This record gives sequence, structure tokens and C-alpha cells, in this order.
Amino acid sequence: MDLTDLQLAPDGAAPEELEALPLPGDLRTFLALHDGARGTVGQRKRPLVLWSARQIASEAEAQEVTRATPGLLLFGTDGGAEGYGYLPRMQRGRYGRISLMAAGAHEFESLGDSLEELVTALAQGR
Repeated sequence: MDLTDLQLAPDGAAPEELEALPLPGDLRTFLALHDGARGTVGQRKRPLVLWSARQIASEAEAQEVTRATPGLLLFGTDGGAEGYGYLPRMQRGRYGRISLMAAGAHEFESLGDSLEELVTALAQGR
């Protein structure tokens, strides 16, 4: 995963914060090492903000899209109207993007099967 243009949080999330969230394994591992990140990816310098564990917990309740899309775990954004999330009920492509104004799961755009595949897809301009 190419995170060279991202500022990684220097510390990981507290274990109790991680335990309180229904995180997929690779995202849990990332947050245990770096409790969030922000910057750009790819040649087009696409903005990417990966939230801290605390922000993931608070955004899960604050965003309309998570209520309209049961099971969606938002964990980041492009700094604007696009959210990045994990939708466990998908057969493939559980990591993807969705408009923060979305009406439901049908608007979820799958970009990969892991956090690494999601970041790679964004870096490639997808």
C-alpha cells in the first residue's frame, strides 16, 4: 500500500477503542499502528483522509448514509462529499466509496477487497 504522500498518525489507537468497533482485520491492524492518516494518493493527488478510531465511532452515528446503508462502516473521506467505507455484506469488493448524500447500498462503488486495494484503486485514479 503506497502511503508515501499521507501523513500517518504517529501513534496507534487505544485497544479499547478498537475493540468497540466492528472493523475488518486489515483496517484494525492499520489503526493499531497509525490512528488515522491524511494527505493525497496517486499522480492526480487525490485527497484521502483515513479517520481515527474515535472519529469512525462518532461518524457512524452522525452520517445519514450509514443509516440509509445498514452495515456500512465509514472510515474515511476525500475531504468533501465522498466517503470511504467497508460493506461486509458484499460478496466481493467490500471496500469502496459512497456519496455522503447517498440513499442506500445501491450507490456503494466497490473498489477492492482490502484496504490496500482501495488505496491502490484511488492512487490509480479510479
